[in-house]
Amino acid sequence: MTSNQNKRELLRQKRKEQKRRKIYTTAIITVAVLAVIGLLAFLPKLLSKPADYDSSQGFSLGDPNAPVKVVAFSSYTCGYCKIFSESLEKDFIEDYVDTGKVFYRYVNMANASEESMNAAEASHCAADQNKFFEYKGFLYTYASAAEGFSLENLIRYAKSAGLDAEAFEACMLSDQYSKAYLDDRRFAQSNGVTATPTFLVNDQLVYSNELINTVEDLLSN
Repeated sequence: MTSNQNKRELLRQKRKEQKRRKIYTTAIITVAVLAVIGLLAFLPKLLSKPADYDSSQGFSLGDPNAPVKVVAFSSYTCGYCKIFSESLEKDFIEDYVDTGKVFYRYVNMANASEESMNAAEASHCAADQNKFFEYKGFLYTYASAAEGFSLENLIRYAKSAGLDAEAFEACMLSDQYSKAYLDDRRFAQSNGVTATPTFLVNDQLVYSNELINTVEDLLSN
């Protein structure tokens, strides 16, 4: 092999090595950028505090003597109810309930299906332990899952939510709340509720997009 051929071969190898380094560097930069984007996306969730449910009593939160009373009529199988529960309720509790401005109560609107009635019964058993607000997140999460409201899964959610699972299971097996959903339904009907989510703010029925403004108007008067 001549001297010129050696030089060309070395040059080709050098170019290949430079190309490999460039590809490797680009890959590292891409991974780093994706990692930063992912961190920025999840940072608010990592920094946000969990909702404070220490003031819960059954289905209620906050000071019963608060100037504004809000009753939320909701359903675990309602998509808009799920959005409010998972995306808006925490801020509402922090801004209005934890500050003593609002006394908040949740009323579940069960439909006629066995699964929905099971979930309603489970809600009352969780409320007995003042753990309803921790528990209902699991009901919204698994509402559309196969066997999401089976007795086995409802008990599993109780364990995950920090309830006394044995007491919860005993409550469910006793059937003491098997018809409680009927009282919730009658209460909703007596207040003119025809859809979910609907909120009774003092004596006014409003939808979720009207909730904050209505509360603020009452607080300012």
